[in-house]
Order: sequence, then C-alpha cells, then structure tokens
Amino acid sequence: MAKISIIITCYNVEEYVSTAIQSVIDCGFDDLELIVVDDGSTDKTRHLVDLILRDAPSGITFEPIYSTVNTIGGVACAANIGLEKATGDIVVFVDGDDWVIPHNLREAVSLLEHSHADFVVCDCREYGNNNGKYSQYPEHYQWHLLHGIRAREEQRKILLRMAPFPWRKVYRREFLESNNIRFPIGPFFFEDNPFHWETTIRAEKFVFLEKVTHVHRMDRAGQTVASKGAKYLKIFDHADIIRKMLEDRGEMQTYRIPYINWLLRHILWCSKWTLNELQNQVYTLSVEHLRRLNEEEFNKGIQTERFKMSDVRLLTTLFQDEKFEYLREIRDSDESTAKSRSKIENGYSKEVSAPRKLDQIFCYKPHTSAN
Repeated sequence: MAKISIIITCYNVEEYVSTAIQSVIDCGFDDLELIVVDDGSTDKTRHLVDLILRDAPSGITFEPIYSTVNTIGGVACAANIGLEKATGDIVVFVDGDDWVIPHNLREAVSLLEHSHADFVVCDCREYGNNNGKYSQYPEHYQWHLLHGIRAREEQRKILLRMAPFPWRKVYRREFLESNNIRFPIGPFFFEDNPFHWETTIRAEKFVFLEKVTHVHRMDRAGQTVASKGAKYLKIFDHADIIRKMLEDRGEMQTYRIPYINWLLRHILWCSKWTLNELQNQVYTLSVEHLRRLNEEEFNKGIQTERFKMSDVRLLTTLFQDEKFEYLREIRDSDESTAKSRSKIENGYSKEVSAPRKLDQIFCYKPHTSAN
C-alpha cells in the first residue's frame, strides 16, 4: 500500500481530538504519516495529542506541528503547513473535531491507489453535537444525478455544486504539488471554496465513491459556522478569488453558469446568516458582484437552481438594486422563521429523528487499544 499522509488540523478541540486521531489510527494503514497541526490552541488539545501518540502503533510516523499563535483566518494556514510537511503518496485532511469511518476511508484510499485519478470524491454526513442526530447534506441529490453520467465535464459541473469540504476528497499528493494548489490565506473563513474550485477545475481525472468517509461535527462552541456574524461577508472575497482563477486560466466562459449558480447560492446563504445590523454590507457587496452579470445570465442562473420563490424575490431585489425591497424581504424572512420556530416549540411540528440505522453506521467508538 502507498504511503498515506493524514493531516489533522486542530484549534481548541480538547473534547474531540482523541476521537479524530483514534479513528485515523483504526484505519490500520501500513505506512501512515500522521501530521497533527495545532493552530495555537489555548486548551489541553496539545497535551492530549501527545498522550495519544507517544505510544503510536508501528507503521505510524507522528509529526506534531504546534503553532505558538492562532493564525489568520480559518484552517488555511494550518492545512498548508501540513501539506508542506507531507511526504506521502496520498493526502487526506481531517478536522480535529470530526472523525473518519475507518473501513470506508481505507476503501477510498485503495480506489485512488489503483486508479489513475487525481482524487476520489467521497460522501459525508453531519453530526449535530447538540442533539446527537445524523443528517445528510442538502446536496445529497447530486449523487443521484451522477448515476449514468460518464462525460467528464458533466461530472465536473456536478462536483462544483457539491459541498466544498477539502476532507471529502482523498488526493494524490503529486497532483497538488505539480499544480501548486494551496488554500488561500487571508483574514477570512470558508477558504475551502477556492480550494474546491481549483482542485476540481485542474483535475484531469477524478472518481466518486458514494460511501461516507468523514462525519462532520456541527453545533459545537467556537465553530466557524456556529453563529451569525460578519465572517460570512468574507464569502465575497472567495467569489473574487474563484473568478480571477477562472479568468487567468481562460475558463470563465466554460464555467460561467456554474460560477453564477455558486454566487447566487452563497449570496442567499450570506444574507440568511449575517446579523441584521450588517445587512447593508451584504446588500452593497451583493449588488457589486451581481452588476457583472447581464439580465440573460442572471435569469439563467435563477432558472438552473432550485430556489424558493422567496429566494428568487430576494435575489431579484439585489440584481435590480432595490435596497428598500431587499431589506423588506429580509424582514419578512426573519418573521417567517420566527413563526416556524414558534410552531415547533408549541408542538405543531416535530423534528424527525435520524433512523437508528444511521446511528449504527456513523457513530464511531474508538477501540480501547490502538493496536
């Protein structure tokens, strides 16, 4: 088996890091380079990492990298540091508060190893840390669209619509190095978006494995997407990075509609997750980016998405530069959300629990012994 470099990025995850590391160890790779990059944690994360790995099983090379300060932005710096340190043939990313499904990750690695692909795209699940429930991502229907599609460019466009998590792909390191692909570094979060676009656009071949390799923990304290705030405005920086990459490569015309689809989805996402007092900034940045589209492009972007009518109305107010109407749509959306929440709290609607079968499949319990 090829040498595997698994990069675990951490920041203040003392409650969860042992599960992440042990799930990787339990994959049983014959030649594993385990790179743990701690991005300036102030809790006991580093101490726990040292305790777990000081007696690492044979076949594991442990490479701890401990930053003295928390680096700028999100996970970009830590992930790039891990990539620079990696020497394996195959690279896998793991967030320090997530975990992998060992037998499925082994299958994904084997699939890449015995193919000529640049990476393997895997399925993933979300785990609610506050309620213990597992869920599929809204993108799950994209897997059904892939069935029967063999044309590489059609697959590529579907992949661009899938969640951009870097850890859902298993990469050939030679592919990342030969194309000098790294995460963009700056005062922003959600840097997995440009990384996803660049790897997807540059790959000559990729394959899909519709099996869950990673479980992503949500709703924990301190998480990037755990609360509303100004950080969501940074998605417009990534829109600029992606657009420039496509223009520099002369591929904007080829991927213009997928880019417009992405932009519209993320404008909606930003408007719904940003605090009300920052909605003027959302409006200004959205109008600035939508001005680059003509009416035909905007309409095509709307028609090729599964938007609700309320979303179409909101996007239209932005495209037509109608600020008062936009703010009214935001207000109406907030009121509708509040009414739905009230119904749930008063028993008119019940949350549907994940089937127990999901619990059995994805609930990872580390082995008591790493051997």
